[in-house]
Amino acid sequence: MFSNENLLEKTDVGEVYIKGKTSRIYVGGLLIAEEENFLFSYNITSITKIMRKALNRERTNVGRTAYTQRVKDVLLQCKTEKVAELLTSDLSKYDSGQCHDELVWIDIAVHACKLLNSLKKVIFLTSMEMFDARNMVDDAKNSGFQVVIIPETVKEKIRGTKDYAGNPIRDLGQYTQEWNDNFKFKFVDPTKLNKPEKEIFEKTTKIFDLIGGKPRNIKQVLISETMRLDNSFSEASGLWDGTNIIIKRDQLKNLKDYAGTLLHETAHALSGASDVSREFEMELTRLLGVISSGG
Repeated sequence: MFSNENLLEKTDVGEVYIKGKTSRIYVGGLLIAEEENFLFSYNITSITKIMRKALNRERTNVGRTAYTQRVKDVLLQCKTEKVAELLTSDLSKYDSGQCHDELVWIDIAVHACKLLNSLKKVIFLTSMEMFDARNMVDDAKNSGFQVVIIPETVKEKIRGTKDYAGNPIRDLGQYTQEWNDNFKFKFVDPTKLNKPEKEIFEKTTKIFDLIGGKPRNIKQVLISETMRLDNSFSEASGLWDGTNIIIKRDQLKNLKDYAGTLLHETAHALSGASDVSREFEMELTRLLGVISSGG
C-alpha cells in the first residue's frame, strides 16, 4: 500500500504518488494494475462506469483502457508546481523516446506547460530552437528564465495560447515579442567611440560616396550598443527605421562589416522593402553594381 509520505497531489478524482520501481494503479486503495512506463503511481478515488465494469470482471491486472481516462483526469486536475516540474522535465525526453507514457498524451503535455507557465518564469523551446537561437537561449537564462524543452507537437498546441493565470504561454515567438516590446536602443555618442571605431565610423561619407552620396531620405547613421531581435532571434546588425540607419556597435570592429551593414540598410532605405523581397535584392544588386563600376 502507498504511504502519505509519497503523496504528490490530491485531486477530486484521485491522487498522484511518487512511484517505486514500477508504477502502481490503485482504486480506493486497492491495487488493480502495475505499469512499467508510467511516471507516477495513482490512487483513483472516483471511478467511472467503464472502470466499474472492468473491476466487476477482474479485480487485479485490469486492462489499461479501463483506467487511462481517469488517470488523465487526475493529472488534468493537478495544480502544484512539483507535479508540473516533474511532467515537463520528463517531457524534455520526448524527442529521444525516453519519456514516460503520460507525456505521450498530448493533453497532459499541454496541461503541464500551461500549469508551469502560470507558476514559474519559464520559456518553452524545441530541441531545434535550442540550437538555432543560442543567443536568445543564453539571454533568457541570464534573465532568470527556466528553459523547458518540448517536442514540436506540443509547440504547435501551445503557440498563441494562455496559461491558467491568463498569461501568454512563453515560447520563442512570445519571448521575442516581449523582448522587443521592452527594448530600448542604447545609442552611443560618436565622440565616445574608441579610436579604431571612430576611424571606421568617419568613413561613412566615403562609403556613401561610392553609391553617389548619402540618399536624401536617410537623416542620420546612428550607433547603438543594443539592437532589436531579427528573424534568427539574434540582435540585428543594422536597422532602417524609416528615418535613420541604426548600426550595432560591434560592426565597427572592422571596416568590411560596417560598410556591408551600412550598404545593406541603405538598400532597405532606397527600396522600402524587407530582406526577403525581390525589390530589396534588386536594389542591393544595383548598389553593388554602382560600386563595382566606380559610381
